[in-house]
Formats: sequence, structure tokens, C-alpha cells
Amino acid sequence: MSGAIPTRWVTQMRGQLADAERRLGLADRRLTDGAGGRALREAFPAVMAAALVRVQLADEAWHRRRTVREYDQLVRAQLPAGFLALAEPHAVARGFEGWHAEDARVLVLAARSLLATVRGELDARLAPRPA
Repeated sequence: MSGAIPTRWVTQMRGQLADAERRLGLADRRLTDGAGGRALREAFPAVMAAALVRVQLADEAWHRRRTVREYDQLVRAQLPAGFLALAEPHAVARGFEGWHAEDARVLVLAARSLLATVRGELDARLAPRPA
């Protein structure tokens, strides 16, 4: 289909990406403080939001409906490897305690990379088409 993205979807996706950016800023501060677990607690919802926006763009979610289970599977497929393990229900239930800042930094960088990629994908979709 690849038509125009409805304004409300653009607003929602931009809001999700802005919140993800804010959370990754907080994650960076937690890393500076040496709190790897707290950094991941901030980065986890950020990477989930970026993955969801990527799925919405690819799937053109404004044209079709999917179940929560379907979206869960599609979002998980977009997660960087380290976050995929953290997205398992038993991992989330345990929390993110015990992570050293240097170990968590790798995942925060992966989250930043995904966010930048998804932001670029959204910008490319919104760019005016050449005549």
C-alpha cells in the first residue's frame, strides 16, 4: 500500500520515539552513576517503543488489525539480541538487578542504534516523494 501515514499515527510514533530518547538519556545518566540495572530499566521500554514503531511502519498498522499476540511476536523479532533475552517473562519478573554498568552499556548502545534506525525509517517515509 505505502500510502500516506495518517497524522494521528505520525503524532503517536513521534511521541513514542521522543519518549524513547528521553528514557535513553536517563539510561546514560544511570550508566554514568554506575547503575547498570537502573540503566536497563530505563532502556527496556525505550527499545520496546522503537521496535513497536518499526513494526507499525513495516506493517502499515493503520491499514490492518492484529492481535496483541501477533504484535508481541513482531516486536520481539525487531529487538536487539540482548533485549530479546530480557523480554522473556521470567527475565522481566526478576528485574534488571545485578547488571554492571559496562555490561549494560552494550545494550544501551544497541537501543540507541535501533532508535536512530527507526527514526530514520520514519523520516524517510514522511519525506516528500519526488515528482
